[in-house]
This record gives sequence, C-alpha cells and structure tokens, in this order.
Amino acid sequence: MSTIGVIFGSRSVEHEVSVITAHQAMAALSQAHRALPVYIAKDGRWFTGEALTQLSRFANADALLADCTAVTPGIDPARHGLALLPVEGPRRGLFGRGAGDPLDIDVAMPLVHGSFGEDGTLQGLLEMASIPYTGSGVAASAVAMDKRLAKTVLRGAGLPVLDDVVIGRDDWHADSTAGVAAAEALAPYPLYVKPVSLGSSIGVSRASDAAALRAAVEVALTYDTRCLVEPAQERIIEINCAVIGDHSVARPSLLEQPTKRGLLSYDDKYRAGGSKSGAAKSTGMKSAQRIVPAPLDDALGARITEAALAAFAAVGASGVARIDFMVDTEHSSFVVNELNPIPGSLSFYLFEPAGLSFPALIDELIDIARRRHAAHLASTVVFEPWMLGGGGSKTSR
Repeated sequence: MSTIGVIFGSRSVEHEVSVITAHQAMAALSQAHRALPVYIAKDGRWFTGEALTQLSRFANADALLADCTAVTPGIDPARHGLALLPVEGPRRGLFGRGAGDPLDIDVAMPLVHGSFGEDGTLQGLLEMASIPYTGSGVAASAVAMDKRLAKTVLRGAGLPVLDDVVIGRDDWHADSTAGVAAAEALAPYPLYVKPVSLGSSIGVSRASDAAALRAAVEVALTYDTRCLVEPAQERIIEINCAVIGDHSVARPSLLEQPTKRGLLSYDDKYRAGGSKSGAAKSTGMKSAQRIVPAPLDDALGARITEAALAAFAAVGASGVARIDFMVDTEHSSFVVNELNPIPGSLSFYLFEPAGLSFPALIDELIDIARRRHAAHLASTVVFEPWMLGGGGSKTSR
C-alpha cells in the first residue's frame, strides 16, 4: 500500500477551497493507497495528524492544530520519498507510529489552490525532494497561474484570448491616472479587473466608469502585485472543460455551463447551497448552477473541446486541469479565459457522468505522476565525475 501525502491549505486566499478539495480527494482514495494529510496552516507551518481527516474539526483551527504534529519536509536523497520530520515541541503519534518518527510519503498530491502551491512553488520543493507528485510540473503550474503569461503562450499556440492591459502596483501608486488612461484606451466600459495570479473569482470586479475602475484596481492590487484589465464580453456564456493526461495522451471531460449570469463570485462557487461545507464528497462548485453536459451545438462543442486539449498541451500541463471559456453562441465564437492547473474538486464532477469515477480519476493521476517521475529519473541531471578536482560524492540522479 502506497502512502499518498495530500498537501493542502497554505498561505493563500483560496485556503478554505483547498481544504475542501483535499477532503474530497482523501475520501475518494482507493484501498490501494493510504492518505497522509499534510496541512499547511495560514502562517506557513506544516502539520500532520489523524485529526486533519475530520472536516468538521476545521471550524476551530487552534483546537485542531493542538491535536496535530508540527512537521517540516525533509529532503534527503538517501531516504525513500519525502520525509516529514517532527519539529520541537509537543507531538502526537500518527497512525500508530512513534511521536518522534519521520513519516515517509511515496507520492505527493499537492491540492493547494492559489499562491504557494498551485503556482509552481510547492512543485519546486517536490522536484528537489525527487518524489512523484500529481498535477502539472513547475513550469506549467507557473505559466497557468500567471494569466498574462498564460495568454502569451495560448496566443502563440493560435488560441483566441482577450486583449488586456496590465497595471502594476508600484506604477499605480506612482501614477494612477496613467493606469486609468491605459485601461480606457483598451476598450469602452464596462471593463473587468482581476489579479494576475489568483483564482476562485477572488479580487475580480466589473467597472462601469472611471470611479469604479479605480476602486476595482485598488481591490485587485491588494491580492497581487499586478492586475489585468479586460473588455467585458456581453451576451456570452461560460463553458468549462477539464482535461486529464500528460504530454503523451490526454482526454477531455464533458463540457459544463455555469447557469448564473454575470460574474461568478467566490460565494457563488463555494458557499452557495452548502455545497462545499458539508460532506467530504460534495458536487464541487454549486451543482444547481451548472448544466452538464453543456447544451451546445455539436460543432461548437467539438471546437471548444479541441481548444481545451490544445491549451492543456500548450502550457505543458499534466494530471488534471480545467480550461474556462467565454462563448458567444450567436456567432459560434469563443475565447480562452483561463487555465486552472489544480481545479476545485479536481473537476471530478465533469468526468463522473462520462464513466470515470472519482477514485479512478485519482488512481490515474497517481499513475501519471509515477510515469513522469520515472522519466525524470532516466534523465542525466548531474555529472558523477568531480570536475573541480579531488573527487566528490556520487548521487543516484
């Protein structure tokens, strides 16, 4: 039985979304695997412990963490996988182990949404530890989370994206009038403003005039050092498509259409109807607000699916990712809105109706992670002869 380190939480405004996704995934793990919860608190401390498997305990974080073991990730090529080393202070044993024993992870499953987890930072740590991990690698994660960089890659792949203006925090504070002028030169109002590197609709606002634009930029720049301004797309619908696979083979999910008109807020996605606050396995984002499969013309649906696969390949994604589109059904046109390298609930609800169960989806993610890791191990990354004279220690990679 392999130990799957499910890593979640972290210093991110999408912290609570990550907690829910992780609990859904742990509940869906097949009997071939054992879940080891690894929680990164909002202050950056790492914890593990059986209490972390109980979603209800997160209502009182202080009491929860008092029943957990504080750990630090240990990177030691001599050990098997990634070791979680207990730090000084009170400890409680986990799954029958001694309180001071290191805990080894065979495969890591990073399920952090947003900063310090979905953006390539956590993936870099796991690469340094030389451990298989699910999801996209460092570069693909970083590109997908940076909306401006992602647009550059997608545009280069021939995919349609919106034009935009980027406003930096320092530039805004130095001359906000210039930022407003640049945004107004892009397109007439209304405009949309969003942080460059966040998801879950956090910090996204619609601006109908200059005053609203200033307020929207101020909000977005509290979450990121840069924000995007884009022209509003009227009379469009949102269509989402998830993709599972890697560079060698990938396949799409069914298409979904969120049915709420206008901007979907964080509350719309994760709090409405209690869909993300109840059972460990919910329907992800509010099921009453989506139609699966999306009621699209077959030809248009096929083009969107092909674009999703192309976007997945363009950024070099792996595992499961969700690609979001804005679609004008009247003119049968669309643009790629954004890529989500670790989508909420791992988009299991888009694969299940097509016959791929949540446990099977997770098994496939683990298999993809192991294949990628094996390919990395087959690559030469260091020269064993010591070129500076005097010899040196050999490594296994």
